Amino acid sequence: MRELTYREAEVLARRVLVDGVGEGLVLEGEGGFYALYYFFGLWGRRAPEPEEVPDWVEGPRPTPDSFLPPYDQVQWLERHGYTLFVNESK
Repeated sequence: MRELTYREAEVLARRVLVDGVGEGLVLEGEGGFYALYYFFGLWGRRAPEPEEVPDWVEGPRPTPDSFLPPYDQVQWLERHGYTLFVNESK
């Protein structure tokens, strides 16, 4: 799933999670559902670039409703020590 660009994932999305931090595109794949998170709001952008790859992939999970919105996912990542992505320049 990580190799999918935003353009590719957007057409396959079964659910879209959107807030001011980014988008989570929920896709069905082998073993269940996956959320591909594109965190664009952290860098002052309003949308992901079409060729952008996900910043974070979560899954598999049994249902498409079991994923956090992007802001909550960022908070979860930071609480669990994943802070380097916040400092990446895009």
